[in-house]
Amino acid sequence: MNVKNIRSEKLSKYLDKLTDGFKIWMHDDMVYGLFDVESLVKLKELSRRLKQVKNIEFRFIKIRTVFNIEK
Repeated sequence: MNVKNIRSEKLSKYLDKLTDGFKIWMHDDMVYGLFDVESLVKLKELSRRLKQVKNIEFRFIKIRTVFNIEK
């Protein structure tokens, strides 16, 4: 995900509530985040929260499904 016009602390706050762990970094004027969520519902909740922030631009760069198959 890349995000513009948001403080990294605010993004960290959202990710901390909705994920089990994350990494964020800045490059140029963008904040990037790498994280795993348990469900599409949590991803939609993150998207909803980010849309409430004024003047923010964000997009999910890569979304993939990971199956936890126990043997």
